[in-house]
Amino acid sequence: MARSVLSSIRSYYPNLSRLHQKIADYIFAQPQMVSELTISELAKKVGVSTASISRFAKTVGYANYREFSMDLANVATDNNQGTMFKKIDPNDSLDEMAKKTFQAMIDALISTQSILHEDELTQAVNHILHAGQLAFFGLGGSSVAALDGYHTFLRTSINSEYYPDFDVQLMQAAKLTRDDCAIMISHSGENQQTLTVLNQLKNNHVPVIAITSYGRSSLAQRADVVLLSLADQVNKRSDGMYTLIAQLALIDSLFTMVAIKLSNKTEAVMSRVRRAIDETRTEI
Repeated sequence: MARSVLSSIRSYYPNLSRLHQKIADYIFAQPQMVSELTISELAKKVGVSTASISRFAKTVGYANYREFSMDLANVATDNNQGTMFKKIDPNDSLDEMAKKTFQAMIDALISTQSILHEDELTQAVNHILHAGQLAFFGLGGSSVAALDGYHTFLRTSINSEYYPDFDVQLMQAAKLTRDDCAIMISHSGENQQTLTVLNQLKNNHVPVIAITSYGRSSLAQRADVVLLSLADQVNKRSDGMYTLIAQLALIDSLFTMVAIKLSNKTEAVMSRVRRAIDETRTEI
């Protein structure tokens, strides 16, 4: 397959049954060990039937379990599972380390782009276009993407806002209404402060666009639109270092779509912004 087997599973993950997600989670936790198991051995370890394992392999795009396990073995052999630091060998040259870092980010972009759907993008863009106020929410590592989103959408005619402090974000959420739109960014989708803000938004019937890595997360299940940022990370406890680049790409994609829809207004705003910035620069 064009993408690694782990990325392939993750692209299907949000729509898998709970039983199949149980199988996927077991594979994510120890792909190299799973690659050496027969279908009966894997079924026994996961606690499911061999028929369930067979159906799982077909659901994620393989003809049968044998084809699936062979691809998984290739991933394990190539050290493509797990975190960034498992991919990089201590004996690699600095140039090789840099190339692998770039490749990890490229893989994240390819995986994320491959599962984008026209209807989800249409819904997201429509929510943004009709928003009286566009608010970005992100805490911890996700605050980087939220700030980037706010900074990017300042170039449109849409009123946007972002505050890094949790208490201010909660007050910000309390002021929004069904006529506004919120973009919530969370790698895990389970950050408790983020979910507290989400509760306030839902109480106010605010349309929520979620950018997250897990389609079954608490955030994803309650959002109006979900855009998944994927990478070959398989551990929810990771800091999302691969997915950040995918999150930024999703935000830039939304900006491009909205800016094209509002082309005349966007060009006028960007011209004013450029003039304002140019006036602060000292000629040498």
